[in-house]
Amino acid sequence: MNNAQLKAWEAAQALPISVDLVAAATEELRMLEEVDRFQCYYEGPAVVRAIDRYERCWLPLLAKEGDDSQGASPPLVPPLDCGWIWHVHRLNPIRYAKDCKELYGRILDAPIINPSDRPVAVNHTKDLWSALYVDEPYNVEFVQTDNKAVQEKESSGISSSLKQLAITSDSRKITYDLEAAVSRQKTFFYQVSQPFVRTDSYLKSAEQRYKGFLYLFTLNKGLFLVPTYDVDIMWHAHQLCPSAYDRDCMAILNKVLNHDDTDSDRNPGQKLNTGFKDTCELWEETFGEIYAKAGCMWRGDLPVPVEPLPVNSNASLNDASVSSNVHEQSTYLTQRQTVQVCLALLGARDVSVKKAGPTLFVRIQLLQRCPSFKLDTYEVPTYSDPVWRQLYTFKFETSTQGLLLQLRSTSSGILSSCSKLLGEMILTWDTLLSSPTLSVKKWFTLTKGKSSPPPSLHVSASITPPVAAPYLLRTLEVSQDRVLKEGSFYSFRNVFDHADNERLMLHIQYDSEGSFKVGPSSIQEVRVLQGAQKKSRFTKRKMNSAGTLLGRAQPLVKSDSGKSNARHWQLFDNSIQLTIRKRADDNQWHLRPELSLEGKVGHPVALVPGKRLDYQVNGSTEEEEAGFVTLVRYTPDAPAGKATALFNTSSGAMEVKPEESVPLVVLISTVTSLSLVEMLGKSRPQTPKSGSRKARATGNEWGAVIFERQANEKSDIARKMALYNSLNYHYWWDMPFLLWCASFHNNASLLSDVTAYQFAGLYGDGRRRRQQ
Repeated sequence: MNNAQLKAWEAAQALPISVDLVAAATEELRMLEEVDRFQCYYEGPAVVRAIDRYERCWLPLLAKEGDDSQGASPPLVPPLDCGWIWHVHRLNPIRYAKDCKELYGRILDAPIINPSDRPVAVNHTKDLWSALYVDEPYNVEFVQTDNKAVQEKESSGISSSLKQLAITSDSRKITYDLEAAVSRQKTFFYQVSQPFVRTDSYLKSAEQRYKGFLYLFTLNKGLFLVPTYDVDIMWHAHQLCPSAYDRDCMAILNKVLNHDDTDSDRNPGQKLNTGFKDTCELWEETFGEIYAKAGCMWRGDLPVPVEPLPVNSNASLNDASVSSNVHEQSTYLTQRQTVQVCLALLGARDVSVKKAGPTLFVRIQLLQRCPSFKLDTYEVPTYSDPVWRQLYTFKFETSTQGLLLQLRSTSSGILSSCSKLLGEMILTWDTLLSSPTLSVKKWFTLTKGKSSPPPSLHVSASITPPVAAPYLLRTLEVSQDRVLKEGSFYSFRNVFDHADNERLMLHIQYDSEGSFKVGPSSIQEVRVLQGAQKKSRFTKRKMNSAGTLLGRAQPLVKSDSGKSNARHWQLFDNSIQLTIRKRADDNQWHLRPELSLEGKVGHPVALVPGKRLDYQVNGSTEEEEAGFVTLVRYTPDAPAGKATALFNTSSGAMEVKPEESVPLVVLISTVTSLSLVEMLGKSRPQTPKSGSRKARATGNEWGAVIFERQANEKSDIARKMALYNSLNYHYWWDMPFLLWCASFHNNASLLSDVTAYQFAGLYGDGRRRRQQ
């Protein structure tokens, strides 16, 4: 920032905001999460009923009982359906104020409720509600029915007192189209639902940026300004306190700033796209900072939902028999934390033309782990001020500690392909996390160069607070994998984690002819052990004591076991049954098998072919989906289902979220793979060998960095970029490690030039450089 930009930022932070925006945003996110549990609140009859209850019940109650300026009574808390419609109504502050004044002569306000006071406030509101609406319940209860739809428990869906009112949409007194407004808001929570969003450091940074956003309106540029999602959270939170928002806007802008959410077309040239570019340019001009920020950008369209399970399909919501071992996983698995980093390389100065080659570029490396990762910008000429304007978005493990940025020049020799170091700088995650805005933008003086004065590099970077990340695991065979002992064959497989440490071992016991024949009885047992021995021969006693048993699977003999259309397994001491079945209508059934899990599995589970929900990759082909299975849990917090694990039956790769049972996923993945091979008529699965360099990462590089896919491009080049990013975003670890390194090294410059800055309007001119 120069002096003028620093003064502008200080003026923005001094704007009079009379609301605790962090507290308001925290409450907003809590409510949005609760609403998102019930997808019926986004469209359909439940929305119509909620609007009716909001207008006929909640607003009259609020107008009658909610004006307690002295705070003698607890604040009123609406039921969830009414609270959701109230939330959406207030996000159009001008229409909300107009409707309130026409109906009640004043704006109906909404105080922020302290979480510790909420139970008392809810009970107080229920008492008032019950007294005023004798036949209308305060809460509308929902259940998941056999027709796989979330419906109201009462078939009528509405009380007799409201039936008599014969409410129709054309008889409403509120003329604002609340149904359309609800539909526009149904994607917002997905954009802000990542765990780091609720951290204090993220929300405090968002509050500062929101004040900067408001300050841009005081410049009277007449532009359509578009918020990033961190700014939008705070803007929503401010509007949810209607009186304060009205008062603050008048003090700052002499008018109430409206919130226009009607534009959703992100294509180039459209209002939203153009407005975002204008906002980026004005923000950087005013404050000297990059507007695009880690964890604040559009994540893409909502993932396609999965089918909900029928009631009592395979478990009780309160059954946690398998989930109980989740708490023990931290004792034998390496925890991971990740941060998202947005890095912009802007330019260089004080470069000695005499000591540099004809062109310059910046090489990006990690301080710790993954030494193979080298990402180079395109080249720019030395004779002019070097400018890149190039932005990258990554997800890094915190164990990488930070970035090493090197300014390098190409050799002047025609046939030479080497480069020369002109200087380097270090940017640590701790440096970014210690900043109040979780970002930094400055000229960094480079070290280790031989020029005087040393060159400088202009860098902008932002970060999200660290969050727990999924376990990354891969199953590999040991070199001596079959042992004949006391009439049985044993196959041993190692399970390696992201740090290339062996964490688990699989013991697969075949009968005396198991390695030669195909059939449902060829495998006697599959065990998952922690701390198992790896010697080639065991006595029976050693076999039974070779490590801590975490889970086991045994084949079941069923009436159709002699046929090839299904395999049945019992897991965890017969408490769970897994069925692997052919799909009669699918010639490639072995790539998309029908899987079902029954018994004491904890919260209900669905095993869905392909990468779904959090793991969905838009535009992926059937070939790219082949072999993947998503484990979906149905919990009280996520009755529509949430993805807790992804595994590949062909490669043995697994990604398991911390809340999911790793032994369960390892067993399901293993026995599914074994069953598919058996049903296909092969004697054994061809699992990668642990000694092969193509089978796993060398050292501890696996999972250290992920090049984040971008969601804002629809052009042909963007389609190619999406294909590349899909290989790295969720299942990049399925690729052979050397291929992954080569793809990352050779393609990342092309992929980053256009993508993120398509919205920001910060294109870089220059040719792609050949990777050195």
